[in-house]
Amino acid sequence: MKNTIVVILILVVIGGGYLLLNNSKKEAAPANEASQATAPAPTPAATPEPAPTPTPTPGATVSPAKTYNISIQNFAYSPKSLTIKKGDTVVWTNKDSAPHTVTGKSGGPASGTLNNGAAYSFTFNTVGTFNYICAFHPSMTASVVVQ
Repeated sequence: MKNTIVVILILVVIGGGYLLLNNSKKEAAPANEASQATAPAPTPAATPEPAPTPTPTPGATVSPAKTYNISIQNFAYSPKSLTIKKGDTVVWTNKDSAPHTVTGKSGGPASGTLNNGAAYSFTFNTVGTFNYICAFHPSMTASVVVQ
């Protein structure tokens, strides 16, 4: 008998919970529909103004960055001295059978080992004179002057 009462109570609780849940869903739906009907329609976004185009300064010219080549051959850099502009790039190519480096004495390029046929490039973004050597052959010296 106790088991029967317990089963009946469980069924009543489950059934009552089902009815409560079902009724709350029916009541919630009209409230949501009503709130949606009174919500203001979104306003279209304003079209952003285009950014102003920079006006070039009269007489000023901006030259595009250039790339210069230096050969490493016969245990020498060629050309030994090169004058470039800030933002230009230099490419060193090892044409010797021996390995070489392009190592700045006070910053600047730092190629690591360049075997035959290998190339290294460096973009100079600072004005100054950059002296460099071959770490394997310190008598090999050269410089890049950046204006």
